[in-house]
Amino acid sequence: MAFKEATRNWWMKVAGGKCQYDYYDEEKGGWLECNKPADEVHHIIPEGWQLARGEDPEHSVGLPLCRNHHSRNFGSEIFEYDSSMHPDIAIAFYDYHDWKTQEEHMAEIMGRERIDYSTSPFAEVSREHRQMTENGERYWVGDEASDQHYIQKMRDKATRYIAETGDKKPKTKEHPRTDRSKKKKWYSVFEEELET
Repeated sequence: MAFKEATRNWWMKVAGGKCQYDYYDEEKGGWLECNKPADEVHHIIPEGWQLARGEDPEHSVGLPLCRNHHSRNFGSEIFEYDSSMHPDIAIAFYDYHDWKTQEEHMAEIMGRERIDYSTSPFAEVSREHRQMTENGERYWVGDEASDQHYIQKMRDKATRYIAETGDKKPKTKEHPRTDRSKKKKWYSVFEEELET
């Protein structure tokens, strides 16, 4: 699920509408920012992960990305040009057309009126993400250090943007599935960085 529209639009303005993905290219002089037009705003810490821990993903830090760097490339090494934050979703996009063609064919043969989307590549990825979340396993690319890099990067950009424009992050209602009773009494450095 995505950020609410007002929050998404605000993070896009903070980033100047550009993809904020960082990658290293020795031939071009080191660290570069993608800077292609951003299409989506990534939850640096995924929404499902936050909800499972009693956090409100609507109030977390967003990272505008182009589609390729968010979920359309198969690359799985963070900070490489062709990497995607969610390579498993990229594979689901790749597999979806063939899956749907096969399902439509089978539905026709079996006389079903509808396709069973619970077997789609996206449904499979979603189930895997839920299981990994329950097991405390990371399912997005990178590590805590890369998460912290992007959180700090976007906080710095947001601070500059607010100072220059006076346009503060819009207030939004808490995500409807946020369950504060799941939140622990103690906080790790990782979780403290999610607070805004």
